[in-house]
Amino acid sequence: MKKQTNIIFTLLLTFNLFAEDEQDSNIVPENPESLVSDSIDIQSGTIKNLQISQAKIDKLDDESKKLTNEYKDTIVEFEILNKYDNQLEKITVSQAEEIANFERQIQELDETNKYVLPLLERMVVTLRDLIEVDVPFLLEERMTRLIELENILYKANFSTAEKFRKIYEAYQIENEYGRTIEAYSSSIDIDGIVLAAEFFRLGRLNLYYMTPDGNETGYWSKDANSWVHLGGKYSDDIDAALKIAFKQAPPDFIKLPIQGVEKWKILL
Repeated sequence: MKKQTNIIFTLLLTFNLFAEDEQDSNIVPENPESLVSDSIDIQSGTIKNLQISQAKIDKLDDESKKLTNEYKDTIVEFEILNKYDNQLEKITVSQAEEIANFERQIQELDETNKYVLPLLERMVVTLRDLIEVDVPFLLEERMTRLIELENILYKANFSTAEKFRKIYEAYQIENEYGRTIEAYSSSIDIDGIVLAAEFFRLGRLNLYYMTPDGNETGYWSKDANSWVHLGGKYSDDIDAALKIAFKQAPPDFIKLPIQGVEKWKILL
């Protein structure tokens, strides 16, 4: 009897424990919506944190790319500057060589000037002597050119080469006078009276004049160093010579008085 009572107690205890476990497993939360909301908030916070982290990563990536590009640009600029520096070095060496060459040329020029400048002086003096004893054609023009040469001879702003060139050109002009004929208008003093006249230059051989009315003609005498007045005796011949020189008539044989020659006929 006692054994049966223990079995029944044990069964009852077991049944109660099983009932309690079954009751606990069937418990339902009082507010299930709050659990869902909390879960969504947690997920939203996680996504936001991920977005912030990704933004930081993107920013770091942009900064990294920027620094990389700046580094590349710096490398390129360095290479350019290095090439430019090499070019400057070559230019500097070349300029130093040119300066040394110029200094040598200056020294040589100083030596040359010791001999050239006295030569130029003699050339100008000789030119003045030539004009003073020559037939007095275009006297004002020639003297003006001579005075210009005398003025630049001792000026430092004219190089020796420039001085020589101008003197040489003056000699060429004077030399050309001896191989050409020329006619021009000017004035002449006859017995204290200044008259307008046309002048005909026959090379350096002689110089003739005629007044516009043809009443006065003449030529320059080198022996007398003065004008020989012929009146109107040779007006036709001198007029013909003037027309040929002015290119108003074709070349022809013309009679003109030449000092020291008794008979003269010239082809112009």
